Amino acid sequence: MNLRDLAQMLDAELDGAGDVDVSAVAGLPDARKGDITFVADRRHLRELDGCQASAVIIPSDAPAVPIPALRVKNPRLAFARVLGMFHGKPYRPGGISERAVIGRNAVIGSDATIHPFAVVGDGATVGSRVTLHPGVTIGPGSSVGDDCILYPQVTVYHGVRIGRRVTIHAGAVIGGDGFGYVTDGGIHHKIPQVGGVVIEDDVEIGANTTIDRATLGNTIIGKGTKIDNQVQVAHNVTIGEHCLLASQAGIAGSTKLGNYVVMGGQVGVADHLSVGDRVMIGGGSGIKQDVEAGQIVSGYYAMPIREWLKVQALLPKLPEMKKQILDLQRRIQELLEDRSSEEENRP
Repeated sequence: MNLRDLAQMLDAELDGAGDVDVSAVAGLPDARKGDITFVADRRHLRELDGCQASAVIIPSDAPAVPIPALRVKNPRLAFARVLGMFHGKPYRPGGISERAVIGRNAVIGSDATIHPFAVVGDGATVGSRVTLHPGVTIGPGSSVGDDCILYPQVTVYHGVRIGRRVTIHAGAVIGGDGFGYVTDGGIHHKIPQVGGVVIEDDVEIGANTTIDRATLGNTIIGKGTKIDNQVQVAHNVTIGEHCLLASQAGIAGSTKLGNYVVMGGQVGVADHLSVGDRVMIGGGSGIKQDVEAGQIVSGYYAMPIREWLKVQALLPKLPEMKKQILDLQRRIQELLEDRSSEEENRP
């Protein structure tokens, strides 16, 4: 692709020769002639020294660089778009395999691709241009919207509603029973989980992630939310729009996340809590109480990140501080004893 044409597609400012041909995309360490690479911010511009790439995407306010450049406001976004241009594959419908199982009264949209050993249950609906890879199961009465991709071994239980342009990676389970029991007489009695799951448009769900159905009502994943691999979302949880949840996060039942919540890896959120809009939670944190909108919290138990950083700075000093405190206590005790002795000896 000609660099001048690429600049027009990205609405970028061209800096240098526009007749350079770009044939591939690569990261800085691996870039070779014919590749285009990117630098996310000014701090990494020095890494371009000796770079063999034919062109680079850089921030709009970056100084001059030694190779032709495309200046943009958001280099990461521009680079993602370039990756899509070079590696994106146009959808080509593959039809329905003879070895797929299609239930009674199931509705399949136009141009769908259903691979061998995929199962579409009775009364289920699969939208147009949907791809179901081998081993996918769509439960009875569930619906999958247009332009969705479900990778191998995804399991969608009965009565689940999935919106449009949703991607679900291998091994994910959507709509399994929530973990609900009542203990009586030493026996755990199961609470029937008769609700559903609603996944809104443009959601991506990582491999081996599990999203439980609600006891009553619905577990809801808001539009545009992206969930990493091996995340657990319990029954009746509501996740707002455009959230980001990293791997191994766990959200207990009936908790509500606002919009644009960012959650690091291995975060645990207790049940029946509320996490406000645009909250950011550091990896490995434990959330035991409500978090107001806009907070950045971290630690176990989680607290405002500035307090947590102060606590972390103190931890290595605790042995010495303990020694100093014991010494001060000893000296105070000696002073009190001396004072008491003086008072006793007064005439």
